[in-house]
Parts: sequence; structure tokens; C-alpha cells
Amino acid sequence: MKFFKTISLKEAIDKIEEKLDKKLEIEEVSIEKALNRVIAEEVASNIDLPSFNRSTVDGYAVKAKDVHGASEFSPVLLKNIGDGKMGEENANSIDLGECMYIPTGGMLPNGSDAMVMIEDCENLGEEVLINKGVSEFSNIIIKGSEVRYEDLLVKVGERITSSHIGVLSSVGVSKVKVYKKIKFSIISTGDEIIELGKPLKIGEVYDINTNAFRALIEEGLGEVTTTFLVKDNLDTLSLTLEKAVKNANVVLISGGSSVGVRDFTERAIEDIGGEIFIHGLSLKPGKPTIVAKYKNKFIFGMPGHPQSGINVFKALVEPIFLNRKRIKIYGELGENIYGDPGKTCFINVKLKIESQKILVYPLMSKSSMIRPLLDGDGYISIPDYKEGLYKGELVEVLLND
Repeated sequence: MKFFKTISLKEAIDKIEEKLDKKLEIEEVSIEKALNRVIAEEVASNIDLPSFNRSTVDGYAVKAKDVHGASEFSPVLLKNIGDGKMGEENANSIDLGECMYIPTGGMLPNGSDAMVMIEDCENLGEEVLINKGVSEFSNIIIKGSEVRYEDLLVKVGERITSSHIGVLSSVGVSKVKVYKKIKFSIISTGDEIIELGKPLKIGEVYDINTNAFRALIEEGLGEVTTTFLVKDNLDTLSLTLEKAVKNANVVLISGGSSVGVRDFTERAIEDIGGEIFIHGLSLKPGKPTIVAKYKNKFIFGMPGHPQSGINVFKALVEPIFLNRKRIKIYGELGENIYGDPGKTCFINVKLKIESQKILVYPLMSKSSMIRPLLDGDGYISIPDYKEGLYKGELVEVLLND
């Protein structure tokens, strides 16, 4: 029987990154489909925003010095030279002693430098009484005051948010270049595993890992192309693996990664010509992990127990292939926790606010259990060189959401 030759989490990350093709494929997508995609080419504005001096109120465009000191008791009388139109260029100019009606969002005439709100004016036909003075640039937005021509709007590597989409739309950007999503295929193995929706018989369990991995992949903005559920049969697993690698950059095989007589993942990878370069992690839970490369694809033999598989995904797959960085907070440990020297230990934790402090409490569980993932707020790790962590110690918590 084979035994694991475990390596540390850091060694595993280094080995995978050594074999990783750093060049990512790029595609162009419409702005309507760009939300949460990662920008592959910086975007700069090709216009000023606004592209003209515009009014923020309904009222009259004026020269500010014309109306200085105006009030209801001492109004200023200006000549009305006409009305500006929304959505049209305003080629008019005003001189001293003149004004022009402009609607909200309309273009100011040349020579004007302020707007007086309509409620502070009285239209007398050919003349307008201004009952309130304004300062220069009142109630207007100057051309280019928000965005200048060639201002950088999105940097390479940024994830596009709804705010980005609003700004890009405002300067007329209809398409952006983004990195293609990493494609995943998931294979769940086990004679006892059945699909959701079927009646559960004694000895059977529902397929947890396919759906848990799918959710993690989609949270990390990857794409699941195919999923398979196969029995513990080497030939079937090998054929399924050949199908899975055709449409994915990364294949996750759930279960069968240990060294028991019915653990076929290692042999199936070798059957299709895959190169196994990791078999065993100094990670608890998550020790029986396989990592292999087939051509330019990666294959992960994930532990079958839900918490173990999710641990490995968060520790290896998520940061390397999805570039996902989980939110971290710090809190004070509410009780002692024992580790396992030589292994990095992941512990699910619950957060509580007590005496205006964040306290962190461990949720002890077995790797086969799924409920602690729901009850917990996040997880902490005990380094492989520590026997444990002490009550009162400041710890880093990686949040689940």
C-alpha cells in the first residue's frame, strides 16, 4: 500500500505556481455583460465629462458680476435673449446685462459663468428681474470637471463594479477587454453518492461537494462547464476524466484521493497521461489531496469529506486560479485551541461582540460534517509550527462571505 508523502501548504502553492501558465486569455465583452469581470486592458476616457458647461438647475444663465448684490428689495433687470434647448448645442453668447433661460442639464451659452434658479427670477418677457445674487460657477458643472480626456478610469486587474459601469457608460464606453473566466469541471465519485432530488436510501448520501464547489467557483467568478457523478470504478472514472479535461482549465475530482483499495483518482489521472506532482498535504483537514497536470490543464484530487474538500479549495484552488482574496478581520480568541504540529490546521469560528471587542470562538467538528460551515462566520489557521493558540491571543479571521 502507498503512503502519503505530505508537503506543506506553502510548498504546494509554490509547486503549482511553478507549473502555471501566467498568460491569461482575453476577450472583449459588452458593458452590459462586464459586471464582476476582471479588466485586461486599462480604460481611459476619450471625452471630457461633462463635455460642455451645463446647468444643474432650471433658471437663467448670467454673468455673476451682473447680479452681485441682487435681492428682492434691489432686483437686477437683465435682457432676455431667449431659451436654450435640452440635447442641443448652444451657440449663443451673452454679454453684460443679458441672460438666457436654460433647463436643468442644458448647455450654457458662451460668456455665462453662473445660473440663477428660476424661483429667484421674474420673467417680464423681453426682460428678467433677478431677485437673488449668485457667485461665479453657482449651479453649474464646468466642462471636464468630473472626468478629463484621457483620465484613467479602470486599471488592469480591477474587478468591474456597478460604479465602474456607470462611469464607463457616461463617457460612451460600450465594450471592454477582460480576462476569460477560468473554466472548471467537477467529478464527484462514490458508490454511496446520489443526485439531489432522488429518495435517499439507508447507506446513501446526497452529493454535497458538486454543489459546494460550484458555489465556491461561481462566488470566485469562475465558470463550471460540466459536472459528473460516477461510481467507484476505475475505467468509468478514467473515461469521465478524459471528457472533463476537454472543456475545462481545472478539474476537481471529489473523493477517491486517499490510498484505500477503492481510491481510484491517482490511477485514473495516470491512465490519461497526467503528471501527479503532489499527493498529500500537511493540512488538517485536507491531507489526502492530489494535484496533477495534464497538458496545460490542472487536476485536483479533492478529499471526499465536505470540510476537507472545501478547506483545500480555499487554501489552494481559490487564491491561485480565481485570485480571490477573502475579507480579513482580527479578533481576540475566546478560548484555547489545540493544533497539530507539522500541519496547518483550519478551524471554523464564530464571532461575538463582547465588551466592545470582537471575540473569536472555535467550532470544533469532524471533517465529514457540513453544519459548522453554516454556523461559522469564518475560519482561522493554526500554523504548522505551533501546538495551538491561546485565549486572548489576537487572531486573523478569514470571513466566509
